[in-house]
Amino acid sequence: MEISIGEVLRGVRKCSGITQAEFAEHLHISQSLVSKLEKNQTSPSVELLDQYAEFFHVEPELFLKFRKSEDSNSLAKKIRVALFRKLVYDSDKDPFNDKTEL
Repeated sequence: MEISIGEVLRGVRKCSGITQAEFAEHLHISQSLVSKLEKNQTSPSVELLDQYAEFFHVEPELFLKFRKSEDSNSLAKKIRVALFRKLVYDSDKDPFNDKTEL
């Protein structure tokens, strides 16, 4: 059985620590649309999935690949990877090329 796309979108947003209002503002959409997407009351367009993916620096397909038969740790790991990518790409420093001594 598949995990709904709304559950995945909500999980990724919540793990990032931002509210629906903050996320909606960033994507230039209404908070009510974010809510409807997360409750599976409407389906995201391809363009909107692209915006989500761009925000989290992942491929849009990431949001479509989850299945309930997967270990819940696998879902959590994929979300953490997505958020790490966002942190790295949104940062002013590249943590992998930083020559600063600790």
